[in-house]
Amino acid sequence: MRLQTLVVGFAFALTATTAFAAYNNVVVKLKTPVAEASDSVIVLGAAWSCAGDTCTSVLDRKSAQVRDCRQVAKALGPVASFTVGSSSLDEAGIQACNTAAK
Repeated sequence: MRLQTLVVGFAFALTATTAFAAYNNVVVKLKTPVAEASDSVIVLGAAWSCAGDTCTSVLDRKSAQVRDCRQVAKALGPVASFTVGSSSLDEAGIQACNTAAK
């Protein structure tokens, strides 16, 4: 009986962990397009795919945050928009983000 309780508890913990993960697509529009397409840029511990003025990745984030945008801007250049899932930075957030840009 004790082993069964342990197994059920472990299975619940795994399910709960998966349920709380918040991986979302992240889309960044750059103010200046990249010179050539790339899949090798690593920012925030994730690989970014960039082509033209758009860079995308998948991050464990629930919403767009200025602190994340700043790291992206520092690596990729000034951004025009920063979206995580259905959450986007407003104009003030974009301005604060771009203070870290190259």
